[in-house]
Amino acid sequence: MSGHAVMNHHTSTGQSRRIYSSDRSWRPEIQGLRALALLLVAAYHFWFGRVSGGVDVFLFISAFLLTGSFARRIESGTFAAGGLFPGLRAVFAQWVHTFKRLLPLAAITVALTLLGTYFFIPAERWLSILDEAGTVVLYQQNWWSIDNAVDYYATDSSQASPLRHFWSLSVQGQIYLLWPLIFLLAALLIRALKGRGVRAVLISIFTLIFAVSLTYSIRETESSQVTAYFDTWARLWEFALGSLVALVLPLLKLRRTLRAVMGWAGIIAIISCGFVLDVNGSFPGYVALWPTLAAACVIAAGNTGTRFGPEKLLTAKPLLALGGFSYALYLVHWPILVFYLSYTQQEKAGFLAGMILLVLSMALAWLLTRLVENPLRTWKLPNRSTVTGLVMVGACLLVGLMPAHAWTSSIHRQAVQAEANRAINNVGAAVLDSDYAYEGDQDAPVIPIRAVLDADWAELGDSCAQIKPEMSLTEELAGSCTVPVANENPTRTVMVVGNSHMQMWLTALRPLAESQGWELIANIRPGCFLTEEDNASFASGANCDEWAQASWEFIDTQNPDTVFVHGTRSLADEPDVLFTGLEPHIAQLTEQGTSVIGVRDTPRMSQMHKDCMDAFGGADDCIMGPGQDVLDDPQLSFQESYPGFAAVNLSDLVCPDNACPPSIGNVYTYFDYDHITATYIETLGDYFDPRVLDAVDRADAALQPSLAQDG
Repeated sequence: MSGHAVMNHHTSTGQSRRIYSSDRSWRPEIQGLRALALLLVAAYHFWFGRVSGGVDVFLFISAFLLTGSFARRIESGTFAAGGLFPGLRAVFAQWVHTFKRLLPLAAITVALTLLGTYFFIPAERWLSILDEAGTVVLYQQNWWSIDNAVDYYATDSSQASPLRHFWSLSVQGQIYLLWPLIFLLAALLIRALKGRGVRAVLISIFTLIFAVSLTYSIRETESSQVTAYFDTWARLWEFALGSLVALVLPLLKLRRTLRAVMGWAGIIAIISCGFVLDVNGSFPGYVALWPTLAAACVIAAGNTGTRFGPEKLLTAKPLLALGGFSYALYLVHWPILVFYLSYTQQEKAGFLAGMILLVLSMALAWLLTRLVENPLRTWKLPNRSTVTGLVMVGACLLVGLMPAHAWTSSIHRQAVQAEANRAINNVGAAVLDSDYAYEGDQDAPVIPIRAVLDADWAELGDSCAQIKPEMSLTEELAGSCTVPVANENPTRTVMVVGNSHMQMWLTALRPLAESQGWELIANIRPGCFLTEEDNASFASGANCDEWAQASWEFIDTQNPDTVFVHGTRSLADEPDVLFTGLEPHIAQLTEQGTSVIGVRDTPRMSQMHKDCMDAFGGADDCIMGPGQDVLDDPQLSFQESYPGFAAVNLSDLVCPDNACPPSIGNVYTYFDYDHITATYIETLGDYFDPRVLDAVDRADAALQPSLAQDG
């Protein structure tokens, strides 16, 4: 069987009645194995929220089928018979043949998923999904997931991308590009050997790939398991194992009873994999040998001809029927689940809901197979030549890419149009002035529009290594140090240190620094805090303690005039708490003559404003309490204890009168539970600048007597 899709092969009544040898062209038990693995994937997605190992079975089967086809062509001398260039033409034809079968359903699924995204996914997530959609049809989605730090094991599937499951198809598509080239090189080598040792050469090549990739996979899984999960190079060994089984199997002569035992053992191992193993925390690595070797046992068993052989289960009519539309079922089941969970705001589906979703997925998959895949597969026109097949591939790419491109362009146009009269309609914090009279449109849009709200972050500036190459940076700080404002002759060198809550204030600090002639250096690590004590309680980032230690050493080395830090940590519906672990560092810095400005953390919501508005519809229904007295700053105790420390409280600017509205002056305030939009912070200048400059002056003034006394 040539086998070019994860689950895209069809049966016939006549074929299913035949007895096959170990290398026969179509094996119904593989169709059943694929269907069984798919049911496991769907069940684990719908009910358990775990990884089943079923995808690893798919990858193994794909390589097994592809290798059998190429090995027979090489042995018969029909592949690359004329040398390199005819071989390259054959490889290109193979690529076209493969992707004209894979892409139609994939492209249609992407288009339908984008339609569902419009109705069921909050607008803030649209741009990310649209960006991801472009990588799906180009078979790059797994690398996109790595670049965007996607956590495949995140417990809340309602927040997952409806396209996340395409990572495995991207890996598979990349292998379908790579494997024919490997076979071409092998064929040329075999030709140089005058046709001797075909299987030996192929086995040697794939054994090498298996060993190298498995070693890399084990190391990568240990160092960064979430990244390794999507990494094609960490998955190559699974394909290589499938190729090795395809090459070795015809050479084996196993007794029927042994094969039957192997087959049942493999089936039991595949079913139990997700229950027995910590798949979520250890795949791919060596642990993925469990499902792949289990699949090898099932395939090696084949049709045992025994009374109770595993083929009795695998060739059962329901499984074979499911195998006929299993590719489509894999494509559609995940977005249907995500849409349901997003709409109902649940993390997991219950048993009844999962059953309904599974039946719905099967019905849609059957329709897509019947109405799209089968007609295109049997359509003679794209099968006439490589050129017509290539045209079909191009058409499918357009179907997948154009909706995402058009929708993205539309969102950006809407964002530009919404801000066309920003100076009049979207004044933000200006309305906090009791004397301000609003003169804009009464029905003006609130900005930024919801589709770009989550992207409304402060810019960090260029890296320190680029702007100040003379600056000595440790490995821990190389990726976190930036220079928002460079100045060769600064009136003051200011360093901003902290996490994303400090990053958001760079939007206001940048213009202030430029106006004052400061140099502004930022050292930002999202999810991290500046002391081990606070990291132990609150940190969500990686290597936070190492970063914090390196940050204090960096401050000491650079000896800035002023350091900005967060002095408190806000909690949902509770008063913010002081970072008491900062006290020794504040004391040391102020004793050295460096002023420290403590910025109070802004109130944290227990529910996002945008979720509230989605549920209730009106902004007036979503005004939330700050959980703290916005005028009572806990940092004042630090200010009294450490001359040179000055507190800045900005909480009343986002939650005036101890109430936190979704928007102020037609500008959204928060874009999630605890981060303020850059657009709103841009409007704070008239309030922000005087408060910060006053704090800097107070800190400087408090430092002078202590410095004079020390002198």
